[in-house]
Amino acid sequence: MNNSPDHKSTKRSTILIVDDESVVTESIAAFLELETDYKVLQFQSPLEALRLVKDTPVDLVISDFLMPEMNGLVFLAEVKKLYPEVPRILLTGYADKENSIRAINEVGLFQYIEKPWDNDHFKLTIENALASKGLNESLAARIRELDRVLRERDKLAARDELLREELSIARRLQHNMLPRELNLGHISLSAKYLPALEIGGDFYDVIPLAGDRTGVVLADATGHGIQAALSTAIVKFAFSTFANRDVGPGEILTGMNRTLSLGLPADTFVAASVLTVGPGGHCHLANAGVPHPFLMRRKSGAIERIIANGFVLGVFDDDMYTHDAPQAFTMESGDRLLLYTDGLGEPQNGKGEQFDSEMLKQSLFANKDKPTETFFSNIVEASRSFSRDGHDWDDITILGIEFK
Repeated sequence: MNNSPDHKSTKRSTILIVDDESVVTESIAAFLELETDYKVLQFQSPLEALRLVKDTPVDLVISDFLMPEMNGLVFLAEVKKLYPEVPRILLTGYADKENSIRAINEVGLFQYIEKPWDNDHFKLTIENALASKGLNESLAARIRELDRVLRERDKLAARDELLREELSIARRLQHNMLPRELNLGHISLSAKYLPALEIGGDFYDVIPLAGDRTGVVLADATGHGIQAALSTAIVKFAFSTFANRDVGPGEILTGMNRTLSLGLPADTFVAASVLTVGPGGHCHLANAGVPHPFLMRRKSGAIERIIANGFVLGVFDDDMYTHDAPQAFTMESGDRLLLYTDGLGEPQNGKGEQFDSEMLKQSLFANKDKPTETFFSNIVEASRSFSRDGHDWDDITILGIEFK
């Protein structure tokens, strides 16, 4: 046996040699232990060798062809059943060469070596066999890893498909929360709703109020996506509780704040604007963090801003919550009030300039005579054209409210 120390960085390969002639096994073992760092096991009995390899894995097996207990092909076939990946080499005389060649495919031999052998060729054959085993093991490991990755990908794809289905359901549910009747009382309402993701945190609704009035809310919950969308369900509930009641927009905002401060998740708030429209076009607007709306006068062509401010909803309790007194104004037939969420005015260009209210006003003026759908599309396109590449878009909602 080779008494040289093991290489710590490389595992020693174990070679099993089986030949009924001890002079053969001892000759091969002596040569390998002198020239290599392999661990060599010698057997004259193939049956004893099989009992060993059942409990002790080896890296390569060399067997004689003609042996009394069983021939080498039968022995190597049994080894193959135990360790299919272990290379097998057959020692054979010239007379057995034809059977050896046929056995390469039948038994899966790596190679056969004729007696007498050349030591250098013998050593090279063993080295190639072990290298082939190493490559096969490395390839098998990579295949297993690839299989694992593919299985994980399939799981992720299934989860992604499930998430898409759930988001599709959520999108339909959120769409169903939006008002279907856009002509109510004294107003007609048109809307452009563009969530940044499948579902969004913007919301609008219309309710009848006492005194032959109509109430409109535009809301923008923190962020976008699932949590923001869930917040809009609470907004709808909070707003709908005022249907048919004799209340103004300030009272509605205060009541909504009370509900939202109790129901919203932590670190979540809602910006909102509430408008009431009564007979004769008498309007009142209270605002809680939504951009100041524009009033577009049909007769004069003037564009005015309705300035009203207040704390966002869901942050302060009743004692601390406050907002400006509602702004009163009158709309005439054909006038259009434009409410919008801040996703429309947030984009910046490459110079860091923002699509501010003055730029939006210019776009409104340029498109004031366009049909409603074209009007909305052109306003959104003006914002997007101004934006730099890669802008992280927020939800965008635009409401056009006309007095009939």
